Amino acid sequence: MKLLRKKSGIIIIGNEILSGKTLDRNSNFLCKRLLKKGIDVQEVSIIPDIKKIIIEKINLFRKKFDYVFTTGGIGPTHDDITSKSIAEAFNVDIVLNNEARKRLEKHYSDDVLTKARLKMAFIPKTAKLIDNPVSIAPGFYIGNVFVFPGVPKIFQIMIDQFFDKIDKGNKYYQKNVTTILSEGLIGEFIEKVQKKFISIEIGSYPYFKKNSFGVSLIIKGDKKKEVEKASIEIFNYLKFKNGSPRLF
Repeated sequence: MKLLRKKSGIIIIGNEILSGKTLDRNSNFLCKRLLKKGIDVQEVSIIPDIKKIIIEKINLFRKKFDYVFTTGGIGPTHDDITSKSIAEAFNVDIVLNNEARKRLEKHYSDDVLTKARLKMAFIPKTAKLIDNPVSIAPGFYIGNVFVFPGVPKIFQIMIDQFFDKIDKGNKYYQKNVTTILSEGLIGEFIEKVQKKFISIEIGSYPYFKKNSFGVSLIIKGDKKKEVEKASIEIFNYLKFKNGSPRLF
């Protein structure tokens, strides 16, 4: 029987992602971090910088999931409308946050705190700040919605720092078995192992190198012993079939 886990959804906001101009690296990074936390990611959605769509998606996700993470749309430009949209989704005012303003004033003490830059200090009234050690302009969270900037380097550092404050879920246990045999040759056996060990999940991922190919099998589950038993069973089978397996 699988453990009851916290569920999460990720919303990537930005026309530049949908147009292909910018590559989305944030969802991949966040999915890996949430996996380590033991929190399931159940949906990733990429949406444009359109207020109506942002509001609808936020309200849908915050009802469906324990945690909702957004990236993008909280910068200084005219199309950065995420903060205002989330305020409307929660039916609260967007206000100038004094602490955010102070941080920006200090950061731009040798420059000009323009109206555009000050815009980054406006957040939903009841929201709390998420520290940004890189460019200072904070993210925020309100209810179960956690709002981050879209720039990958800034996003990643903020996530790593903030994740210590998020409750840990039940840890996943994971093993990786690789082989030079193809999925077509091992698929039937892997299916039998999956049916035998119903508490685990087995992912099969073909890979290609210069002059060879193979399959990487990810065995993941809540119970350490079950994961280890299934991994060893798969490893021994692949060894018997001269599949040059590696277990780690």
